[in-house]
Amino acid sequence: MNGKTKNELLFRKAFIPWYDTEVFIFLTLVFALAVFLFSLYGIASSLETPRYNAYLWIPLLLGILSLSLIVSLFVRSIRRDVNGSS
Repeated sequence: MNGKTKNELLFRKAFIPWYDTEVFIFLTLVFALAVFLFSLYGIASSLETPRYNAYLWIPLLLGILSLSLIVSLFVRSIRRDVNGSS
């Protein structure tokens, strides 16, 4: 064990993956919010133009997926702040 005791190995700093950093979470939230706004615009134009009514499911699906990503990342960032592991 290279002269290290078991206690020294247990209390080392946890490794945070690159996709779980605050910067990456913030950038993903911004991008997901832009996609959500784009999907709202697509839903509005689909409802406004009768020939596009059949394609309403595409922006609706895009909005649902981006909204679920926004909620998931927002909850994850709140949990990280509450636990104090930033």
